[in-house]
Amino acid sequence: MKHLTTLILLFSLSLLKAQTNPATPNAGFESWTHYTTGGGYDSPNNWNDLNPTTVGFGAITCVKDSSNPHSGKYDVRLITQLVTIITSPGALTTGTINTLNYSINGGLPYALRPDSVIGWFKYTSVSGDNGDCEFYLFGATHADTIGQAFFRTPTSSVGSWTRFSLPIKYANSNTPDTSLWIFSSSNNQANAKVGSQIYVDDLGLVFDSASAIKTISNAQLIAVGPNPTRNFISIENKSNLKSLFLALTDVTGRKVAEERITSGVNNIDLTGLSGGVYIYLIQDEQNAVIKTGKIVVQK
Repeated sequence: MKHLTTLILLFSLSLLKAQTNPATPNAGFESWTHYTTGGGYDSPNNWNDLNPTTVGFGAITCVKDSSNPHSGKYDVRLITQLVTIITSPGALTTGTINTLNYSINGGLPYALRPDSVIGWFKYTSVSGDNGDCEFYLFGATHADTIGQAFFRTPTSSVGSWTRFSLPIKYANSNTPDTSLWIFSSSNNQANAKVGSQIYVDDLGLVFDSASAIKTISNAQLIAVGPNPTRNFISIENKSNLKSLFLALTDVTGRKVAEERITSGVNNIDLTGLSGGVYIYLIQDEQNAVIKTGKIVVQK
């Protein structure tokens, strides 16, 4: 058992029956099913949400959103709602939500080891609330957490689509057999604020380039420094890749900066950051991870 930050749920690591779904089904949230129960609601195909439970109390926590998707016709919008007297964050998962014992069970069969998770989000924050994304890879015994990645939205609203990209942190070299995505409109149920909303679209898993030699060669031609630094980092790109993407996160996984990297010297302003350790991830246009590492900011 492991405590989740989303909904303060506990999940038991029981295996679902064999399925053919990939780790990230319906990744663009273009496919939905309409249900007439309780006045009607929509749920994204191949995902599970709290609508079947909350709709009976007049609350919809997962919405088929078409107002301004990142791509395609739809994205998913999760809303923290007041359900009777309980504040309930909107939740979405590729596992199964058990509202009787407050658990998320299983996930989807999956045996690969991706390098990172990516996606796009917007967030409406109420009184400093923030949203949550979690991804797990479990081993054969389901007591073995092989890899995990966490993303927390800022505690302020993010009104335009923003890309998140996080490396999966592996605990061992075992082969996974199950993957699990979890999203929540509030990171912590105890402090959840009614009305907080997270929009999510275009999820994905990233693998290293098929040509390891080419990737290593390009990584050697990309210099990041100075390290430690105070107010900026300089990324010198001498590789044959003319367009790269930099994401900078703090140690909790919160993204603090993102920049497009071109050929030559690219200076990134860090004056707004607090002192501490930050993790950078540089990817190419196909989302292959080219270079990753740590930067120490001294203030």
